[in-house]
Amino acid sequence: MADEHRKRDARNRLVPYDAVEPGFEAIFTGNKSSPGDERVEIITTVRSDAAGNEIREWPVFSWTWPGREKDWDQEILCLNRLQIDLGEVDEATRRIRAHIGSLVPCDSGFPVTVDELLQAIGRGRLEEPSFHNGCWCPGMWWPQKITQPGQYGCMETIGAILRGFLDGESKHRLVGKFPYAAQFVEHTFEWLGPTEDLRDFQQLMIQRVLLALDYFTESDYTEPQFSDPSSLRKQEELVEDLFGEEGRGALLDQKIAVKAGLPEMYPRWKPGYQETIDRIESPEKRALYETCCAIASGVHTLSDCHHNTFRYIENWIHGIGTGRLGISTRKSGTEKERLGRLLFGYVLGLDKWLLGVPMPFLLLDLGHLDFGFDPKNEILRVYAYLGEEHSAVKVWLAGCLWYTLFHSSIGDSPAGLIRHRELLERAGEAGVSLRKWMEGEKDEG
Repeated sequence: MADEHRKRDARNRLVPYDAVEPGFEAIFTGNKSSPGDERVEIITTVRSDAAGNEIREWPVFSWTWPGREKDWDQEILCLNRLQIDLGEVDEATRRIRAHIGSLVPCDSGFPVTVDELLQAIGRGRLEEPSFHNGCWCPGMWWPQKITQPGQYGCMETIGAILRGFLDGESKHRLVGKFPYAAQFVEHTFEWLGPTEDLRDFQQLMIQRVLLALDYFTESDYTEPQFSDPSSLRKQEELVEDLFGEEGRGALLDQKIAVKAGLPEMYPRWKPGYQETIDRIESPEKRALYETCCAIASGVHTLSDCHHNTFRYIENWIHGIGTGRLGISTRKSGTEKERLGRLLFGYVLGLDKWLLGVPMPFLLLDLGHLDFGFDPKNEILRVYAYLGEEHSAVKVWLAGCLWYTLFHSSIGDSPAGLIRHRELLERAGEAGVSLRKWMEGEKDEG
């Protein structure tokens, strides 16, 4: 028992600052291994120090896979230079920097997660537990909480409604059980129609949705991703079960394909998907195949922290009942527009704060321009949380946050402001730069 307590104390401690390269962070795992041993575990590198203490290291510039730091651009190198110029920084600052690295704009808590970071930079410390803000090594040595209270219960409710529907429960009875989900129940019954009229493949498609929902009700993404090897293995097993060739998900997909007269199904990210759907001549079969493969893809696999999670699920149910994706009463592109405008406001505010432009004059200047929306709210938050002091640490952290919000990606796909080219072009036409500070820093470097 004493040994286990000592092991827990040794786990998830920060590696001394001078042993970590700029642009990286590292913690001790609590394990021992031979000096010189090194292996890659998903997005981290595990190695040992001279005493055989095992270290887990990861880049705080997200979506830099192990070994890809050699491709870092001049802007990252500039931010790393600012870090080096600071000398050693304290643990509170390292925690803020790591939390900036885990932020992704597609997380369901955006922009609450940005405001939390702005406040942390201004105060010099991150509140604990902090919000889970993304999927790139979040909360590696401190506690987290979710930005979506009640989410797991809502997943359970959707599962109960679908199971109740399959079991022949009436709409009235389900609304009585879940009055807060009355509209959802109404839509479900409207799209799926009478239970007895469901085709075999439609019932199997509902089972495929339930398979994902069961996972979502059990997942807990507030736990550090790599803290417990057994938990990580369980996660990998669940992913394999839902998306692997031998898992329950693949078995259901095969049955659906046979019953519906469709070709082999692929999650959308697999090469076979586009090739197969392009060969389907019937518009109805093509739409049904697209629906089935959307369900087989999950929410970007199993990312129930995605901002569109519940819309995905709702769309699946609509597709099962109608044979096609796309709900006519939902306006397309609203989330992209919301995120783009938020990113624009925060990035613009950070750029001008870093340049030392006083907010009143910034807002006066912007009042003569029309971007199609008003970025004032985000600018107010940037300046209010960061405050007037421009210490070297605050400038470095604010610059890192600027970079993350501007350049953030998911894999090889852009997710930050750079994705919203039309907004950048609109700013350029108005003579407004959102990267003047960085260009100046690069010139100095």
